[in-house]
Amino acid sequence: MVVTDSSHGDLNAQRIVPLATLAVPPRGMDPVVARLSTTLSSAIAGILEQGRAVLVLPRQSRGTLYLDQRQFAALTTPPAVEPTADVFLLSVTRPALLRHLPMLSGLPPLTFDLEKGPGAFLLSVSAMLEAGFLEDAIPQTRQRLLQHVTDLLITTILDCLDLEVSVAGRRRHRQKHIRHYIETPLHEHDLTPQSIAEASGISTRALYQLFDGEEGAVAGWMLNRRLERIHADLTNPAHDALPIAQIALNHGFRNAAHFSRRFRQKFGASPREVRQRSSRGTVRLGSAGRG
Repeated sequence: MVVTDSSHGDLNAQRIVPLATLAVPPRGMDPVVARLSTTLSSAIAGILEQGRAVLVLPRQSRGTLYLDQRQFAALTTPPAVEPTADVFLLSVTRPALLRHLPMLSGLPPLTFDLEKGPGAFLLSVSAMLEAGFLEDAIPQTRQRLLQHVTDLLITTILDCLDLEVSVAGRRRHRQKHIRHYIETPLHEHDLTPQSIAEASGISTRALYQLFDGEEGAVAGWMLNRRLERIHADLTNPAHDALPIAQIALNHGFRNAAHFSRRFRQKFGASPREVRQRSSRGTVRLGSAGRG
């Protein structure tokens, strides 16, 4: 607390002012809200170039946090929403944000719900800020309210990550998004841990650490996912006319002997046996239906 002198100089008349009522800097993040006035991609790029992170807050869809230019440039299909009064851009100073949430560094863009939870509050507050609700506020009140905005922003991000600020939480989130990325090019023959690490913006060593505990690490996880996809195709009547070798090739296997050996190790039967069992089961089901 602080003690202020009364106008009469009487010690008994001194007032005690709690520190909580004094102006508090908003964590150095300097939150700024703007309404979208140009195409979304160019608006985001312009803010990121200023060394600020930006949260895209549309009324009709989920919100997204873009941290830096590298992260934004890595998107295969950058957002291209036309200007609309229903999209707000909340930006904050990037270094200050990372001081409070260091786990964000290296993560892909985060998306969060704006219809309920802290995201809904953040959207409402951002719309009020953009509308000028604080223009006539005294500096002390303005700073305290901006402090609440940054607290709400941090709460929204933590709720989105569903984790505490910890190394374990950061590891889980990175692993989830890297697995999601791998699923798309999984069929490519030249997909390697090295290419995955490069595309994810991390070292190969860091990638292997993320898959520590998986049998065969990242390569073993990729192998299992490919075998599971092949098994699904072999038991799908829609692929009955497709040779087994072609199915294996379609999912990234170039060596037939290696594929057959790995398949038997995982499923306890050869690819041909799995297909035959599935076909017999389909025939029996068809016969029962006709009976």
